[in-house]
Amino acid sequence: MHEETLGSGIYLPEIHDTVFNRAEDAHRFEFNGSARDYFRIWIVNVALSIVTLGIYSAWASVRTRRYMYANTLFEGSPFEYLARPIPILRGRLIAAALFATYIMASHFSRTLQLVTMGVIGVFMPWMIVKGLMFRARYSAWRGLHFRFIADYGGAYQWYLLVYMLMAIPLALSGLLAQGGHPFTGMVLFLAGFFLFYPWLKGNQQQWMAEHHYFGGKSFRFTREPSAYYRIYGAALGIGVLCMIPSGILMGLMFNAMVKSHIDPRQHSIPVLLATYLCIAPTYLIMWTYVHVRMTNALYNQASLGRYQFESSLRFWPMLYIYLGNVLAIIFTIGLAIPWAKIQVARYRASCLQVAGEGRLEEFTQRTSGADVAATGTEIDSLLGFDIGL
Repeated sequence: MHEETLGSGIYLPEIHDTVFNRAEDAHRFEFNGSARDYFRIWIVNVALSIVTLGIYSAWASVRTRRYMYANTLFEGSPFEYLARPIPILRGRLIAAALFATYIMASHFSRTLQLVTMGVIGVFMPWMIVKGLMFRARYSAWRGLHFRFIADYGGAYQWYLLVYMLMAIPLALSGLLAQGGHPFTGMVLFLAGFFLFYPWLKGNQQQWMAEHHYFGGKSFRFTREPSAYYRIYGAALGIGVLCMIPSGILMGLMFNAMVKSHIDPRQHSIPVLLATYLCIAPTYLIMWTYVHVRMTNALYNQASLGRYQFESSLRFWPMLYIYLGNVLAIIFTIGLAIPWAKIQVARYRASCLQVAGEGRLEEFTQRTSGADVAATGTEIDSLLGFDIGL
């Protein structure tokens, strides 16, 4: 939760957006980073990561996050990222080994590949908890560290068992399709997906938020289940509307190929690129809408003590930023990536604030003692790692 708050990588008409309007004091976030300064860090990171075959990427992540955190201010004070690269590197090596094992298993037998995928799925909730613990432990503001309290039972419940339940409609839809009822199978799959998935995402946000602590106090989360169904229902409607022009473009393209006596199988790469070009805008619009609404839902339902978070991200400004970023990255062959990240971080920070009565200085002074006592009992960083989740 804290990472999105810091703006270092923070998740159509704004109907049903939950935006609070309160009379209490508002404490706003600011982001003061510049594309020129970040470009110097980024270009060195890319060069050294290439030269070292990716090993330097752990150091690159630390440098990037430290820059982003240091340029994100709350009440005039910057955030701090205090992690060291070695635990991050160790975590990435473990993740790379798991992925390599999965790829290698596919060359031997389908059964071995499925077993490997199952083993990875069993370990994934554990890795999610470890990653959240690591990020929280090494994130701080005014000398106070965030904390994530390990809850492996909750992680396995919301990141494994519920997904296994969601697989039941998928399996049944596959059986119906094989039995000659593909339409019925598709309806069953969509019904199962939209019944479980919004409910699942709401519970995942609540689990993540309520296990984060800052200054000796835990974050609280007041979940509104219907909000998640509205978000994904609207996203589905947007996707259907966007697929109409995409489908027309694809139809015109294939019709032109038929008239020109062009065999798509002999020009698979151009056809594939043209298909992606038709579908990409739909994906970007849907992803942006869900990302904006889910980010607002996360923060607007979260509180810390008597302080309430307020997120006011809007779809159209965010889509405009993303479109500009995509075009800039394409036309500069990737050199505009630092500028794009700075644009997104600045907008996200500008749309986030904390409302509540009193002074934050009093809150941090009153709770600092509890945080010191708690951090003294945490495990050493050798047992924590970050896999970039």
